[in-house]
Amino acid sequence: MDSLISSQMVENAGSTARDFCMLERNLLSHLKLALLLSLLSSSVLLRARLVPDPSDKPSELSGATGIAVASLQFVAALAAIVAGVYEYYSGYQDIRRMHAFLVAVKSHLALISVVAAVVFLTCIIVLAER
Repeated sequence: MDSLISSQMVENAGSTARDFCMLERNLLSHLKLALLLSLLSSSVLLRARLVPDPSDKPSELSGATGIAVASLQFVAALAAIVAGVYEYYSGYQDIRRMHAFLVAVKSHLALISVVAAVVFLTCIIVLAER
Protein backbone atom coordinates (compact mmCIF):
# COMPACT_ATOMS: atom_id res chain seq x y z
CA MET A 1 0.00 0.00 0.00
CA ASP A 2 2.92 2.33 0.71
CA SER A 3 4.08 2.04 -2.90
CA LEU A 4 0.80 3.58 -4.08
CA ILE A 5 0.91 6.43 -1.59
CA SER A 6 4.59 7.37 -1.67
CA SER A 7 5.56 9.95 -4.23
CA GLN A 8 8.13 8.91 -6.76
CA MET A 9 9.84 10.97 -9.42
CA VAL A 10 9.10 9.80 -12.94
CA GLU A 11 11.52 10.84 -15.63
CA ASN A 12 9.95 13.18 -18.18
CA ALA A 13 11.09 11.22 -21.20
CA GLY A 14 9.18 11.41 -24.44
CA SER A 15 5.55 12.27 -23.82
CA THR A 16 5.22 11.49 -20.10
CA ALA A 17 3.99 14.96 -19.13
CA ARG A 18 1.55 15.06 -22.05
CA ASP A 19 0.24 11.60 -21.16
CA PHE A 20 -0.28 12.62 -17.54
CA CYS A 21 -2.19 15.73 -18.64
CA MET A 22 -4.31 13.50 -20.88
CA LEU A 23 -5.16 11.30 -17.90
CA GLU A 24 -6.19 14.34 -15.87
CA ARG A 25 -8.33 15.72 -18.72
CA ASN A 26 -10.07 12.36 -19.11
CA LEU A 27 -10.78 12.18 -15.37
CA LEU A 28 -12.21 15.70 -15.40
CA SER A 29 -14.36 14.82 -18.44
CA HIS A 30 -15.75 11.81 -16.60
CA LEU A 31 -16.52 13.98 -13.57
CA LYS A 32 -18.24 16.56 -15.79
CA LEU A 33 -20.35 13.80 -17.39
CA ALA A 34 -21.29 12.50 -13.94
CA LEU A 35 -22.25 15.99 -12.80
CA LEU A 36 -24.47 16.50 -15.86
CA LEU A 37 -26.13 13.11 -15.41
CA SER A 38 -26.83 13.79 -11.73
CA LEU A 39 -28.22 17.22 -12.63
CA LEU A 40 -30.48 15.62 -15.22
CA SER A 41 -31.53 13.01 -12.68
CA SER A 42 -32.44 15.71 -10.17
CA SER A 43 -34.38 17.70 -12.76
CA VAL A 44 -36.40 14.63 -13.72
CA LEU A 45 -37.21 13.92 -10.06
CA LEU A 46 -38.16 17.54 -9.38
CA ARG A 47 -39.97 17.82 -12.72
CA ALA A 48 -38.03 20.96 -13.48
CA ARG A 49 -37.63 22.31 -16.99
CA LEU A 50 -34.66 24.36 -18.11
CA VAL A 51 -36.64 25.86 -20.98
CA PRO A 52 -40.28 26.63 -20.18
CA ASP A 53 -42.87 25.05 -22.43
CA PRO A 54 -45.04 27.76 -24.07
CA SER A 55 -48.08 25.48 -24.14
CA ASP A 56 -49.96 24.71 -20.96
CA LYS A 57 -49.75 20.98 -21.64
CA PRO A 58 -47.61 19.26 -18.97
CA SER A 59 -44.80 17.33 -20.63
CA GLU A 60 -43.06 15.84 -17.60
CA LEU A 61 -42.42 12.16 -17.22
CA SER A 62 -45.01 10.27 -15.22
CA GLY A 63 -44.24 9.40 -11.59
CA ALA A 64 -43.02 5.80 -11.90
CA THR A 65 -41.26 6.39 -15.21
CA GLY A 66 -39.58 9.53 -13.88
CA ILE A 67 -38.26 7.74 -10.80
CA ALA A 68 -36.94 4.85 -12.91
CA VAL A 69 -35.23 7.19 -15.40
CA ALA A 70 -33.77 9.34 -12.61
CA SER A 71 -32.44 6.26 -10.83
CA LEU A 72 -30.84 4.96 -14.02
CA GLN A 73 -29.21 8.33 -14.64
CA PHE A 74 -27.84 8.53 -11.11
CA VAL A 75 -26.41 5.00 -11.36
CA ALA A 76 -24.88 5.97 -14.70
CA ALA A 77 -23.32 9.04 -13.04
CA LEU A 78 -21.75 6.84 -10.39
CA ALA A 79 -20.54 4.42 -13.09
CA ALA A 80 -18.94 7.32 -14.97
CA ILE A 81 -17.05 8.35 -11.83
CA VAL A 82 -15.89 4.78 -11.19
CA ALA A 83 -14.79 4.39 -14.83
CA GLY A 84 -12.89 7.68 -14.76
CA VAL A 85 -11.07 6.94 -11.52
CA TYR A 86 -10.24 3.40 -12.66
CA GLU A 87 -8.86 4.66 -15.97
CA TYR A 88 -6.84 7.37 -14.21
CA TYR A 89 -5.19 5.02 -11.73
CA SER A 90 -4.49 2.29 -14.27
CA GLY A 91 -2.95 4.87 -16.63
CA TYR A 92 -0.96 6.41 -13.78
CA GLN A 93 0.44 3.00 -12.86
CA ASP A 94 1.39 2.48 -16.52
CA ILE A 95 3.23 5.82 -16.54
CA ARG A 96 5.11 4.91 -13.36
CA ARG A 97 6.08 1.51 -14.80
CA MET A 98 6.94 3.10 -18.16
CA HIS A 99 4.40 0.90 -19.99
CA ALA A 100 2.61 2.07 -23.09
CA PHE A 101 -1.13 2.51 -22.45
CA LEU A 102 -2.51 3.32 -25.87
CA VAL A 103 -4.99 0.45 -25.62
CA ALA A 104 -7.92 1.31 -23.36
CA VAL A 105 -8.86 -1.02 -20.54
CA LYS A 106 -11.79 -3.25 -21.51
CA SER A 107 -13.69 -2.72 -18.25
CA HIS A 108 -13.58 1.06 -18.81
CA LEU A 109 -15.09 0.62 -22.27
CA ALA A 110 -17.82 -1.61 -20.83
CA LEU A 111 -18.75 0.93 -18.12
CA ILE A 112 -18.82 3.84 -20.54
CA SER A 113 -20.91 1.77 -22.98
CA VAL A 114 -23.48 1.27 -20.21
CA VAL A 115 -23.48 5.02 -19.52
CA ALA A 116 -23.98 5.74 -23.23
CA ALA A 117 -26.83 3.21 -23.36
CA VAL A 118 -28.53 4.94 -20.40
CA VAL A 119 -28.24 8.32 -22.13
CA PHE A 120 -29.69 6.87 -25.36
CA LEU A 121 -32.49 5.12 -23.45
CA THR A 122 -33.32 8.37 -21.65
CA CYS A 123 -33.61 10.17 -24.98
CA ILE A 124 -35.99 7.51 -26.29
CA ILE A 125 -38.14 7.58 -23.13
CA VAL A 126 -38.39 11.38 -23.12
CA LEU A 127 -39.34 11.43 -26.81
CA ALA A 128 -41.91 8.66 -26.29
CA GLU A 129 -43.52 10.53 -23.36
CA ARG A 130 -44.01 13.70 -25.42
